[in-house]
Amino acid sequence: MLIKRKLIYALIALSIVLIIGNVLLERYSSDEVVIVQELSKNKIEEKFRTTLNDYGIAENWVTKISPKNKNYDSLDYIYKIKFPPDISIASFIKDVNASFVNQPVDIESVEKKNYSNSELKIFSNSILKLDANLIHSRKIKRIFAEYGFVIKIDDRVDVEVLNELSKLYINYTFAFVPSEYSSDVLDKLRSEYIVLINDEINDSRFELDEDFTKQRLINNIKEIIITYGRKVIYLIDENSKIYNSKIYSLIKDEFEKREIKILPLSYLTPLKADSKKQLVSLFQFYTTSLKGKKGETFLITYDDFITLVPLIERQLKMGDRVVKPKLDQ
Repeated sequence: MLIKRKLIYALIALSIVLIIGNVLLERYSSDEVVIVQELSKNKIEEKFRTTLNDYGIAENWVTKISPKNKNYDSLDYIYKIKFPPDISIASFIKDVNASFVNQPVDIESVEKKNYSNSELKIFSNSILKLDANLIHSRKIKRIFAEYGFVIKIDDRVDVEVLNELSKLYINYTFAFVPSEYSSDVLDKLRSEYIVLINDEINDSRFELDEDFTKQRLINNIKEIIITYGRKVIYLIDENSKIYNSKIYSLIKDEFEKREIKILPLSYLTPLKADSKKQLVSLFQFYTTSLKGKKGETFLITYDDFITLVPLIERQLKMGDRVVKPKLDQ
C-alpha cells in the first residue's frame, strides 16, 4: 500500500514538472528574436560614391581626412569633397537619400552655408558609418560636352504628345516637313521649330515639282513662307531631288528675295542606328568625344529621342549641356 502511494505521488510530481516545463517552453519559444539590421560601412560608401559618379565628381576633388574628434571612433577618416559651382549640393544630398530608400540607415545633413556647404552623416544601427564635408569651390569645373537636338516629326505624332516634351528639362527644336498635319499643329505647338524642304512634301499647297509652272512654284513657295513664317530656319536636304533639280535656283532666289536663307541639312549630324542598343552606344560615343570641344546639333527622329531621354538626363546631371541648335541664318 505504501509503495502504491509513493508511486502515485511520484506520478503527480512528474506531471507537475512536465506542465511547468511545457509552460516555460511555450513562453520562451513564443518570444520573437529581434534581429538588428545594419548596413556595412563598405556598402554605404559604395552607394555614396555611385552618387558622386552620377554628378561627374572627379577623384581629385575627393579627399580623406583623419578625424580629430574622439566621437569619431567608428571612422578611420572623414570625406572632404569639392563641388563646382554649377552643382546644387542640396540636390546631391537629395539623391544620396534616394539611393538609401528602404535601407537601415539614418541620414543627417547640416547646411553650413545657405544652399551651399553642408555636412552629411550616415548612420546604421546608431553607428556613424560615413561623414562628409561638401564644399563649393570656384576653382574647379566639370569638363562637359555640348550638343543640341532637332527632332524630326512625322504626321503620326499627336500635338498633345509633342507638348508633353515641354515638361522635360532638355532643350530641343522640332523639324517639320510642310504638310497638312504640320500646318495644323503650329497654333497648338508650345515649342520652337524649323522647316525641312525635301522630297517628302506632297501637300498640293506646298509641293515643289520641276514639272510645275514657274508661277505655281512661286505661289507654293509663298504659301510655305506664309504658313511657317519668315523668322524660322529653313533647311534643304542636299540629297533630295528638289536640291538637285533645275528649279532649286528659283526656290533659293524666291526665299532670298524675302530675306530668308535656306541652310543645308548637312549642318546637322544625323543621330540614327539600326537598333536601340546601337543608338545608345553611338550617343555615348558622342558624349565622350565632344567633351571640351565645339558642340554638335543632332538630327533625330521622335522615337529615337524618346529612347535617349533617360541617358540625356543622366548626362545633364554629369555636367553636359543641351543647347538650342546653332544654325546661323
